[in-house]
Parts: sequence; C-alpha cells; structure tokens
Amino acid sequence: MSDDMLIHFSSNSSNQSDQSLPTKIAKLEARMVGKASSAASSTVSTAAIAAVPQQQHQQQAAWPAVSSAVKFVSDDLAEPSTSSDSDDDNGEEFLIQANTQKRQKLQEDGSATVFDHVEAVADGRQMIVETVETKVNVDVNRKKHGRGRGHSGSGRGRGSRVNDQSRSQICPPTILPSNGQLENSYHKDSRPKEPFRNENRSSFEEDNTSLRAKIAALEEDLRKSRQEASEYQNLCRQLEKELKDLKDYEQQMKPKRIKVISDLLISVSKAERQEARMKVRQDSLRFGNVGVIRAGTVISETWEDGQTLKDINAHLKQLLETKEAIERQRKSLKKRQSDKGDGADAESGIQEEDFLIQDEIYKSRLASIKREEEIILRERDRYELEKGRLIREMKRIRDEDGSRFNNFQILNHRFALLNLLGKGGFSEVYKAYDLVEHRYVACKLHGLNAQWSEEKKQSYVRHAIREYNIHKTLVHHHIVRLWDIFEIDQNTFCTVLEYCSGKDLDAVLKATPVLPEREARIIIVQIFQGLVYLNKRTQKIIHYDLKPGNVLFDELGVAKVTDFGLSKIVEDDVGSQGMELTSQGAGTYWYLPPECFELSKTPLISSKVDVWSAGILFYQMLFGRRPFGHDQTQERILREDTIIKARKVEFPSRPAVSNEAKDLIRRCLTYNQADRPDVLTIAQDPYLTYSKK
Repeated sequence: MSDDMLIHFSSNSSNQSDQSLPTKIAKLEARMVGKASSAASSTVSTAAIAAVPQQQHQQQAAWPAVSSAVKFVSDDLAEPSTSSDSDDDNGEEFLIQANTQKRQKLQEDGSATVFDHVEAVADGRQMIVETVETKVNVDVNRKKHGRGRGHSGSGRGRGSRVNDQSRSQICPPTILPSNGQLENSYHKDSRPKEPFRNENRSSFEEDNTSLRAKIAALEEDLRKSRQEASEYQNLCRQLEKELKDLKDYEQQMKPKRIKVISDLLISVSKAERQEARMKVRQDSLRFGNVGVIRAGTVISETWEDGQTLKDINAHLKQLLETKEAIERQRKSLKKRQSDKGDGADAESGIQEEDFLIQDEIYKSRLASIKREEEIILRERDRYELEKGRLIREMKRIRDEDGSRFNNFQILNHRFALLNLLGKGGFSEVYKAYDLVEHRYVACKLHGLNAQWSEEKKQSYVRHAIREYNIHKTLVHHHIVRLWDIFEIDQNTFCTVLEYCSGKDLDAVLKATPVLPEREARIIIVQIFQGLVYLNKRTQKIIHYDLKPGNVLFDELGVAKVTDFGLSKIVEDDVGSQGMELTSQGAGTYWYLPPECFELSKTPLISSKVDVWSAGILFYQMLFGRRPFGHDQTQERILREDTIIKARKVEFPSRPAVSNEAKDLIRRCLTYNQADRPDVLTIAQDPYLTYSKK
C-alpha cells in the first residue's frame, strides 16, 4: 500500500462512521512498518555478509533486533490514537510530553542498538555506523517537530484529528524514509569497498592456502621424523642387544683370553729362562764359575776363573817375564860396557856402536811389551766386568730357582709373574704382566720371616704401608709409579710398580765406571727434577736413600727415582732447620751427609740430605769413584767417622771436567748444613738448566 493511500485514509478518518477504522489503520500501519523494517534489515545483512563471510551468524542475530526496535517505536507512536480523547488541555499536554519522552528514549536506545550491531558486523567501518546514527537522530527530530505541530492546533474535541494527523505525518517520514535512507546509504558505502573486500578475500585465501601447504609440509616432516625416530629406536635396541651379546661373549671369552695370554707369556718366559741359563753356562767356561771348598765341616764358595781369564792372566805373566828378562839383559849389557878397557880406536868404535844398537833393541822391545800389556789389561778389565755381570746373573738364577713364586703364578687374578729381576734382604722383585691393563709391571713381593716375633712383623708391615702411602700419590715422569698393593697370604704382600726395562745406574757405572760429562749432566738434571717435584708438594718428601741402585732407566733412557722405603714426610709445623731423624743408622753411608752421623744429639734433616746424595752421585759418574770412603765398608766408615771428617772435596786431575760441574759438586757437598742449599735453591743453578744457545 502506498504512502498516498495511507495519507488519504488518515485525513478522512474523522468523517468515517465505522468505529473499527482506527484499529484497521493501526494494524495496516504496523504491517507497513514491519515490512519496511524487514526490508532494511535484509539489505544491511546482505551487504554485511558479502563483506565479512565469517560473521554471518552475528549479522543474522543483530539486524532483527534493529527491526524489532523500529517496529516497537511504531507501535508506541500508534498507541495514543486510540486513547487520547481527553478534552483537558493539561491532560493532553501531559500525554504528549510523556509520549514524546518515551519515543525519544526508545529511539535513542534503538539508535544505540543499531550502532552497536552495525559496528560489530561491518568490522570497524566507521562511515556506515556514523551514517546510520545520523539518520536515526534526524528521524527522531522530525517526530518531535511533528508532535509539536500537533500541539499548535490543540482544542477541545479535536484530539482524534490531531492523533490521525500525527499518525499520518510521523509514521511514514519517521520510519520508512529513515529505513530507506539507511539502506541507500549502506549500499552507497558498500559499493566502493567491494573491490577492497574481494582483494582481502583473495589475500586471505592465498594466506590460508600457504599456511595449509606449510602445515602439510610440517606434517610430512613430522611423519618422516617419527619414522626416522622409530628406525633409530629399533637400531638402538638392536645395538644394545648386540652390545649385551658382545659383553656376554667377552665375559665368556675372558678366562680363555687370559689363559691364552698367560700361556704365551709363560712360554716366552720359559724360553728366556733357558736362554739365560745357557748363556751363563757358556760365559762360565770363559770367565769362571763358583766352586765349593770344603774345609772340615765348613763349606765355603770360591770363584774359579774360566779359560779366557786364565789365558789373559797367562799372557800377562808371560809379558811380565819377558819384560824382566829384557831388563836383566839390558843391565848386563851396561855392566859389560863399563868393564871393558881401552883398545884400538877402530875396535873400540865397533864395540861402542854394538852396545848402543843392542841397548836400543832392548828399549824398543820394552816399549812394545808395555803397549801389549796395556791392551791386555784393558781386555782383562772388560772381562772382569763381564765376570761381575755373570756372577750377578748366576746369583739371580739361583735365587729364582729357590723362590716359591717361580712357577708362573697369577697374583690377585691379574698379575702374571714371569721372571725374577732381583732379590733383597726381605723382598723379591718379579717382572710381571698386568692382564687387565695389558702392560708389564714389577711386582715386589715382601716376605715376613716366620721366625720373626709378632712385634717385628707388625713393624715391617707398618713400614711397608707407610712407604706405600707416600709412594702411591707420586705422579711424575722422573719417579717410578706405584700402581697397587695387596696381600698374598698371612706372611706375604705385594706392591706393584712401574716396570723399567733398562738398567739401574749402579749397573751402568759397573759397566762404564766413568761417564762423559754430557751424559752425567743429563742424568743428574733428571734426578733433580724428580727431587723438585717432591719438594713442591703440599707435604714435602725427603727421599733419604738416593744412590745408584735407586735410579732406574726405561727403554728410552729416561731416569726415574725409586724405592721410598726410607723416605720422610716433612710435616707443616717443621721449622727451617728441618725435622728430627728418627731412623739414624739406616741408609747407605757413602751417600749420607755429615749431620746424619751426629751422635751427640738427635739430628735435624731436610731436603739438604738429598742435595748431598745427588752431589756424591754426580761425582761418582764423572770420576768413577765416590769422593769419601770409596774403598771402605759401611762398618769402617761408621767406625772411623769417614763422613764426619769429609770437610772438603778433592778433584783428580783426570778426567778433565768443566769448572761449572766442579762448582755444582762443591755446592752440593757443602759440609755445614746451614750453608748448604736445599733442593729448590740448587735446582736454579745455571748448570742444571738448559737453554737454546
């Protein structure tokens, strides 16, 4: 139904006699308002759906609320036409004011509702919201003006006409034009933004497609990673199983492997033993053997020289006899020459020449015998050294044959004993093989005499444990390492040491009594490096038994200090003078300083003891003998106070030694303990340091 028809019905409503006409008009009016509101709602919803597809549900819920609000306002505006027949001006004024305030409040609430929903649906498009808000406010103002025009023609009995006019003037302009303007404005605003929305939609679709592709790629990578992880887990389980099988197999094969290695080592050691005994038998024919002499009930051993030494001695004896014979002939010639009288000149001349020639022959022969004698003496000295080595080897073999550990035992389920290296007073040292670390070691077997008292046994054990506690913490390339200690039985225990395949310094000096200064210097430097290490520890250590037998060499010729049986630990509270010597009388007297022989009071010792011993060693290497008491026994040294009287060191003229070496020896062998430098001080001597020239 058109607006003209509505106006026509409204203007002629007062002339109609039908009482239901106002009611029909109100219903028709409400229907028109509802249709217009639904049309505006559908238009705005369609535009919002095209702009933002994701908010379709919110749009459908928002716009019916706007339509309902507009319809509610229309119903309120139509409501006074059926109830305002009062002829009272005051009442009419009250009714109009109330309806106006009500309509204004409803319209403001409706405008706010429209503003909120349009803002949510249009995703922040401010222009559309402002347009809708402006249109609604304009409609409210028009309604106010229409109500005001109705009041200007106020009078008694004219309320029906005023209401009809108000209805015809307010309803269509207020609702229909407003909705139309809102619809037209929204379509007008939405048309320019359509390409922008399409562009955003295509961008969103591209981003969505890219994200989906990335997600698919990540899912594929995840699938591959899970597959690889599963394969790795299977591989790890397989490796763990193989490792377990290998460990089980190793445990099964360990006894067999140990047996194979030990059998091989035993066979090699047996071959070495046979070779050593065969060599001893051969050398015994050349150099001699030990013979037994029985004198009543006393049996003693004596040395019988071999054929080589007998031949050498016989040759020397023959040379000596020849020399004596020539000397006798020469004396006889001189005597005959002096007994001759004067003769003819010619005859005298011939006789004189004969005497001179004969004497020259004797001199030449004596010189030749002397050279030959020197050669034979050097050869005999070399054979004497070989004889000494042979005697030591024979003693070793005899000790090995008499040892209870000569049957290739495996000690502590680890150390396979091979051949005896040497025997001391209460211990035996065996070459052994570590079946766990797979290296050669030296096993020192300490035996307690069954005849000893329990007190002496405990003292010996305490001494050995003390040595072990000192030695086990020492780690230096010029000190022999101590690896382990364990008990064998009630009267025997074992200490496991680093094996040095070379000789000791004592054997070297017996083979070559005089070393070149260059070799002697590098040996003493290595010894002092080991001593410096002992004195830079938190608890300083005094070796106290430094001698040639306690300096070992490995296969590369590196010198290492060993045997800490007499070592002293310097406590923190010890003063500068040193600690008390509680084991006076122990040690090797040729290498101990004078303060160790003082009997009037308890001596005080320090690292200066080792400095003195090192000086004796260096002197012996350079000159082939010890400076004090070389040919004396320890008993004689003690009895005659040889060391106490050794106030000054003397140097032989030969061999020639540098002054720097002599100065170092003098500093080491300073008689007064207070004036003698300690280890850390003497180590700074320029002679003991090497620098690139």
